[in-house]
Amino acid sequence: MARPLYSSQEMTEIECGACGITFAVPESWRAEKKRTGDMWFCPNGHCRVYSESDAEKYHRLLEQEKQRHLKTLSRLNEAEAAEQKITKELRRVKKRVHAGVCPCCNRTFQQLARHMKNKHPEQVGRIFK
Repeated sequence: MARPLYSSQEMTEIECGACGITFAVPESWRAEKKRTGDMWFCPNGHCRVYSESDAEKYHRLLEQEKQRHLKTLSRLNEAEAAEQKITKELRRVKKRVHAGVCPCCNRTFQQLARHMKNKHPEQVGRIFK
């Protein structure tokens, strides 16, 4: 003789993508199928599968983020190296100008400002902006 079965499980409603039938399965069962990517069947016998398990999806997203992070670090390192190179060159030029060496023709002058104004007027606006 059949006895009624009473259970207090959380059920999740699913619709078959092939035939459109709606049915319910225990949430723990659905979560396990989604996590593992295992095949399962609707009540009408259509084979169903979650194409990408949660673990695979999160692993793929993690790898994408790692690659993006490595590219960003690489670009940051390149930018820092370029900045150091420019800063070094600027420091060198400032030191030479302070010593009275013309940045355009590399000659030494007592009155470098007057020389720049008279001999290199096109550079004065560019250099001393």
